[in-house]
Amino acid sequence: MSTTRTPNICSDFSGDPGDPVQWQGVPPNGCQITADGTWPFNIGPPINLPTLVTVTIGSGLARGTYHFDVGCCSTHSVTVS
Repeated sequence: MSTTRTPNICSDFSGDPGDPVQWQGVPPNGCQITADGTWPFNIGPPINLPTLVTVTIGSGLARGTYHFDVGCCSTHSVTVS
């Protein structure tokens, strides 16, 4: 069973493959998420927020930490368990 993750756009977070991600605190003018190594999401890169498409942590990822660049913040990561 998946759990919806609701991290702040400028925060690292953790989750499991298939978990939906709904970023909070996205600036009104939007934000772009781009790759910084292995891409940990089901769509993109890039992901342009806000988006009407459901973003999930990609299936088939091994346990570990995956980094991505957040244009309105800096580099962040998701830890897959």
